[in-house]
Amino acid sequence: MKIQAFGLAAILGLGFSGCASMSSTVDGKTHVFSGQQSCPALLEMERGQTLQLTLDENPSTGYAWSLAENPQLFKVEETYQPDRQPSDAPIVGAGGKKTYRFTALQAGEGVLHLKHARAWEKQPVDEWVCRVRIS
Repeated sequence: MKIQAFGLAAILGLGFSGCASMSSTVDGKTHVFSGQQSCPALLEMERGQTLQLTLDENPSTGYAWSLAENPQLFKVEETYQPDRQPSDAPIVGAGGKKTYRFTALQAGEGVLHLKHARAWEKQPVDEWVCRVRIS
């Protein structure tokens, strides 16, 4: 009986973890991703919808997320929020979260490509890519 219960738990766990890479829409208009989530093979969006991507970043190390190229079909907003301790004082050398908001402006197909790298190095240490079709 314990083996069956363990097997069922494992199957359910795998089933739910498969959903972890899918985007959720908060309000029916915003597709939300984190750096640990990959984009589907092709993300379908409508004009006016937003893709929000939140990435871990620590600029004090020299590594920063940036757009590989400026997307033509989107309005792009970028913010950085440093991690804080309960004292609410910023911590020197601590990281934070960089959030990109891509609002679809016009119909078409394109690629959102972000790189995590130091400005003086040619090869990124990480990338996030999403192919998008806007209708």
